[in-house]
Amino acid sequence: MTEKDFDESQKKFIKHFSNGLTRNLILWIISKEKIHGYAIMKKLDEFFDFGDVPCTIKYTSSKVYPILRKMEDNGLIVGEWKINENNKRVKYYSITDEGLSILDNIRQVMNSIVNNPAWLMFYKDMAGVEINHERNRNEKPNENLQQ
Repeated sequence: MTEKDFDESQKKFIKHFSNGLTRNLILWIISKEKIHGYAIMKKLDEFFDFGDVPCTIKYTSSKVYPILRKMEDNGLIVGEWKINENNKRVKYYSITDEGLSILDNIRQVMNSIVNNPAWLMFYKDMAGVEINHERNRNEKPNENLQQ
């Protein structure tokens, strides 16, 4: 796919799609480890690197830090200032019990989606693959999400 195959309105649509996921992804990323804002931006860039699609979405401090501040204000995460390995003062974020509760709600919704035939048909049509919702019976629901 070339740049001219992907016009501005198509790029805008993809950006809106990714913006809807960003807050959930940030909360999920923070649930996996104490992490600072720059590392969160790098992880988001990995999620939204679409390979050959000429619509890569880059996350900047002007996008991420307001979301982090709002999540802190809402009690979903807490920030703690520390000195990093480069002797710089950096704010590390961790998830709160309220944030974990929100993630549990998101997990329930996603589990409903993968069991809804309409969503499964939409995903198969859009991604070209079927969702495999088989899970190892001994595996905890979020164990396969560990990085």
